[in-house]
Amino acid sequence: MIGARAISYWPREGHAPLAELIVAAVTDSISRDAKTRTITSLAFVDPALSVSAVAHDIVFVALSGTPVDQRSLWGVRASEERYRNLIHHLPIALLQVDSTPITAIFDNIRLEGVTDIARYLAETPELVAHASRVVQITDVNRNAIQLLGADCSTQCIGPIGFLFSASPETARRVIAAHFKGRRSHAERTRLQTFDGRLRDVELTVTYPTPPERLDVTLISLEDVTDRVRTETQLRQLQGEYSRAARISMLGELATSIAHEVNQPLAAIVTNAETSLRWLARPEPNLAKVEQLTVRVVESARVASEIVQRIRGMASQGAPERVLLDLGAIVEEALLFVRHEIETSSIGLSVVTEEHLPRVLGDRVQLQQVIVNLLLNAVQALAHGAASHGSIEIATAIDADAVVVTIRDDGPGIDPENLDRIFGSFFTTKDDGIGVGLAICQSIIAGHGGAITAANRATGGAAFRVSLPVARSAALPIVPAR
Repeated sequence: MIGARAISYWPREGHAPLAELIVAAVTDSISRDAKTRTITSLAFVDPALSVSAVAHDIVFVALSGTPVDQRSLWGVRASEERYRNLIHHLPIALLQVDSTPITAIFDNIRLEGVTDIARYLAETPELVAHASRVVQITDVNRNAIQLLGADCSTQCIGPIGFLFSASPETARRVIAAHFKGRRSHAERTRLQTFDGRLRDVELTVTYPTPPERLDVTLISLEDVTDRVRTETQLRQLQGEYSRAARISMLGELATSIAHEVNQPLAAIVTNAETSLRWLARPEPNLAKVEQLTVRVVESARVASEIVQRIRGMASQGAPERVLLDLGAIVEEALLFVRHEIETSSIGLSVVTEEHLPRVLGDRVQLQQVIVNLLLNAVQALAHGAASHGSIEIATAIDADAVVVTIRDDGPGIDPENLDRIFGSFFTTKDDGIGVGLAICQSIIAGHGGAITAANRATGGAAFRVSLPVARSAALPIVPAR
């Protein structure tokens, strides 16, 4: 206790009277009588606080009264010790922070009339740097010492700035959340440790808020480096798995793809041969040749676009989220299956609602979903009792989502299989492996959407894909490739 602040050992309800009596005692140079006052206490009956000055810089302080419970004071001390032991042995890193200096900083910001705190902090990095110097870490538990790669707790005590050295933008968000009066803030960020490691952590900050008027902020850190690494590897595996499924699907559609590519190539050959005949005349018709040459260029461009889309479907690039027109995605997907539909004498109806809002997604992945669903519909009709059948594709707006519905009038889905149809390796095909619909569900879920299947009352199946409307108009709208 020697050298510690007296207020640390004084009941909270006696802080203000204690301060007043000490001031009164040391300023009364005439009388040395003790200054006494009755106070309210939960631990004592009729407690009285007494302060007397024995020198200009020495006072005696006494608290008298009958304890409510002889063990009350020791019970409080024991409770505090248990709390401290609990904190220090928790399996998570905890840091106690003195956030007192931030109050004055916030007062000055409000006097300036700042309302957009995030923008203000981004434009005044020196303020963030100042806050990182004056806000102090006052205590840490054992797991914090270990996570931070420190030799002892003393190495962690001091300015909080080192905690955000690897991610300064996190410091801005933590300050902004406190300024807005939030109770807490949580995010995943990166942490540079004292021993030079870079760790991924889940950071949670709990702020002091009125009416408590406390100035203690608690920060918890959970090391998720291994989890992040595993998630990254899982995404890579999912990407490879999805690409393998696309390659397999392209193999099934080889005839359709060849037909689509052959059409513009045949047009190029026909127009080129006709041009040669016009040039071989005694008086070449250059105007006609120019007209045919324009057609050759147009057909070559169409063939190039088809090849680019096929290459895109087979590519191994990382998913790219951009603003997309789902109606255009449907048209692009039809490129791969239109010939299959036509050669099977299947009727096709496409109903696209005008002015569809954009969705945020990866073009190739969404094409893969639509192609897979269309191919399933074609195959279902091929095994149905009907001689031809029909497929209907419709796009529409449903509240805050854009919906694509693909319906067929085939045999439908066995009711026993409706709950299992999106499961991995579930298939009703003799030559299928049951990954197509599972991948479709994974892709749509990754886009924040939903995919469902149902049987139609009039016969056949209906698949419904729902994707949320994009919220950011600032993202680029990428044209069809």
